[in-house]
Amino acid sequence: MAASRAASRPPVQQKGPVAADRRRRIVGACGMHPDHQETLKRNRVVLAKQLLLSELLEHLLEKDIITLEMRELIQAKVGSFNQNVELLNLLPKRGPEAFDAFCTALRETKQGHLEDLLLTTLSDLQHVLPPLSCDYDVSLPFPVCESCSPHKQLRLSSDVVEHSLDNGDGPPCLQVKPCTPEFYQTHHQQAYRLQSRPRGLALVLSNVHFTGEKDLELRSGGEVDYSTLVTLFKLLGYDIHVLHDQTAQEMQEKLQSFAQLPAHRATDSCVVVLLSHGVEGSVYGVDGKLLQLQEVFRLFDNANCPSLQNKPKMFFIQACRGGAIGSLGHLLLFPAATASLAL
Repeated sequence: MAASRAASRPPVQQKGPVAADRRRRIVGACGMHPDHQETLKRNRVVLAKQLLLSELLEHLLEKDIITLEMRELIQAKVGSFNQNVELLNLLPKRGPEAFDAFCTALRETKQGHLEDLLLTTLSDLQHVLPPLSCDYDVSLPFPVCESCSPHKQLRLSSDVVEHSLDNGDGPPCLQVKPCTPEFYQTHHQQAYRLQSRPRGLALVLSNVHFTGEKDLELRSGGEVDYSTLVTLFKLLGYDIHVLHDQTAQEMQEKLQSFAQLPAHRATDSCVVVLLSHGVEGSVYGVDGKLLQLQEVFRLFDNANCPSLQNKPKMFFIQACRGGAIGSLGHLLLFPAATASLAL
């Protein structure tokens, strides 16, 4: 009877600080990426000796990486070394964003030498990407790792073009295949280095439900395109960041934050995917306001994003049919109208 009565009770809606703390605990339970944990472990002694916590804790608190209770627990320890150790014990449990937030906080508190130390260690850990399976003779006289890793050809059947991904009939079966030896030998001198693990960070933003005065239609089938692209870039070895239903202002702010992530320094490329309604040169936020694509590209140029200098930055825009070359030389690809993509 007790179980029956409990099941009939309406769910309790938690609000305010209690709900916020519960969300932080859930995020923390996701855990930090193993490479980030290993990076902190390898530099634990140096960090414990050199960290200056006075401002650093405030930055981490502002970013919801630590709670007020955690800050009090750290500050209750006797001596700076013990306080630093307590923070280092907490960080790996504070979710997948904790490492990047910690690096940002180091930079903002003029402890950039420690951020550089962490990013160098992370780069060393991620330097070699295990090759994907090859369907040709690996004894051929060319670098096997590079032939399998940087240049892949995504082959989609002609049905993918004939039946648009927007019609809701489900995603295609994606398969990533290594390039042929002939293609590699012909093109490898002109190729970018793509050996980091992950190969890069990929942001996939999908706007489906629109409000505002423009009365934009629901993007039926938009989730199919979104899930297909997320699957594709996971297969290609990218660390995926996802966003749903953003206003134009939120899009700009989130893209700027993504462009400034410290993890870009340790990777070899970057992908940005924008799925929305749009007009020539712009895409709509869910509030019916436009975000200029040139503004998006500007966030990732050498002046604003030096971490990606001399690295390939790929922008996939699905807001209409077709494709073009942007005025700054960026390749714009529209997935729903593209049959094959050489990578």
